[in-house]
Amino acid sequence: MKKNEQIVSYQGKKILIGVMIWLLVPTLIFNLGCKTTKEAVKPISTDDGIITFNFLQLNDVYEIAPLENGTVGGMARVATLRKRLTNENPNTLTVLAGDFLSPSLIGTIKQNGKRIKGAQMVEVMNATGIDLVTFGNHEFDIKEQELQDRINESKFTWLGTSVRRINTKTGKKSKFYQETDSTLNYVPDTWIWEISDEDGTSIKIGFFGATLDMNQVKYVEYLDVTNTCLEAVQSLSLQTDVVIGLTHLNVAEDLELAAKLPQVPLLMGGHDHHHIRESVGNTLVTKADANAKTAYVHTLTYNKNTRKTTVSSKLIDINDQLHSDEEVKSIVDKWKRIMDDNITKIVDQPYAEIYYTKVSLDARESVNRKEQTNIGRMINEAMMKVAKRDVDLSFFNSGSIRIDDQLKGPITPVDVFRILPFGGPLAEIDIKGDLLKKVLNESKNRVGQGAYLQRKKVFYSDQKETWMVNGAPLDPEKEYHAITTEFLLKGIDLKTLHLNDPGITKIYRPDPDDPTDLRNNVILTFIDYLIKLPSERD
Repeated sequence: MKKNEQIVSYQGKKILIGVMIWLLVPTLIFNLGCKTTKEAVKPISTDDGIITFNFLQLNDVYEIAPLENGTVGGMARVATLRKRLTNENPNTLTVLAGDFLSPSLIGTIKQNGKRIKGAQMVEVMNATGIDLVTFGNHEFDIKEQELQDRINESKFTWLGTSVRRINTKTGKKSKFYQETDSTLNYVPDTWIWEISDEDGTSIKIGFFGATLDMNQVKYVEYLDVTNTCLEAVQSLSLQTDVVIGLTHLNVAEDLELAAKLPQVPLLMGGHDHHHIRESVGNTLVTKADANAKTAYVHTLTYNKNTRKTTVSSKLIDINDQLHSDEEVKSIVDKWKRIMDDNITKIVDQPYAEIYYTKVSLDARESVNRKEQTNIGRMINEAMMKVAKRDVDLSFFNSGSIRIDDQLKGPITPVDVFRILPFGGPLAEIDIKGDLLKKVLNESKNRVGQGAYLQRKKVFYSDQKETWMVNGAPLDPEKEYHAITTEFLLKGIDLKTLHLNDPGITKIYRPDPDDPTDLRNNVILTFIDYLIKLPSERD
């Protein structure tokens, strides 16, 4: 027996242990080699648990083309910005926080016998790459079937968290829906976006919406915003890593909602038309300027290990420093040609500067329907100037102003069309004081609605507790001469004012065959007024 060898018994057999060890060595080497090879080909996880993503936020966009002589806004420029952000980070979502189908000048124009009513916006938004929207109150300006057509044409997702559709024929309530190939795809209350990055970090982001109950129409039911949003967030929190709000509320309501949702890091809002950035605790509330004059770019980073979200936001000017995306621009140009063809039938040079203002002309719906504004005063002054007789007062329904924006700088005929897209003739009337008092009182009680009157030479005196007309208390026994719009005399907005009322003793209408009578169209009335005003240019 050699050195280091030992005889042992194994299963009744005598074996030299040294020999057994040497017999086992190759097997051990083989097994160890196999184990090493297996570990070498096993994928090594590089997931750091941290992921970054972007939101491109717009809100209250009614105009697809640039404004202010082409210097600001424009959806083709937004498309360029979106492509740039997406190239930098594919995890980029483009959202619009309500109000885009109405109001707009193009929307009031007819094509093939039908009013366009937001079709231009949907086509441009599809091409721009909008991913997600929530309903704004202006989406309900248009008729039930018109809205259905726009939803059907959409390639983006709608959020309907706090609104429901009422079938005006049956009274049945349901979610809004998209009709495709005879099937109904219901607009979701919440939506989940699943993303991952190059190192394998993946998360789910949940979205909910909210809509201001400002536009009361028969085919819409507004749900309680606070309750529906709280329920949506509670549900999404069980399914997702981060929850985000896309809201169309006034800023006070947004801040109130933010205070009740501390787990939501960001509310991207609309409705207020000027850029806002406010924080409530850890929740950021943002709104961009209307008509894509600016856009917010939010960069969010989520850490799966700590479950913390950080938000970095930057307001981006959308101006002529941004190149226009050619595909989107071609669509915008198509709709612009349609608009121009209609406008040039009324004015020769629709884009010529007719006035320049350093002071913003406030044509926002939320202001014009609650108080007397500078643009309301100017339109009334224009109406009085074309009257054939001296008038005691002038008034028109604030709902005639449809631009829902503020104007500053150069003003063109196209801007006037945008302000007063429905146009229509003016009428002078002799009206008895007792009826005039009823009309003014109804308007006073209709604050916040289109029936609220913008007026001139008449106001309510709290001190005297009466209406003052042309400098004197309203006399119910007196007959007054006024100028207003033919539309108001139809009794649609104000129930107390109707051309057949015996309180209207005489109506003086313009001659439709006289092109020099500017009373034939309030648009021409206002254009002529602005041309004759001294410009505020230096």
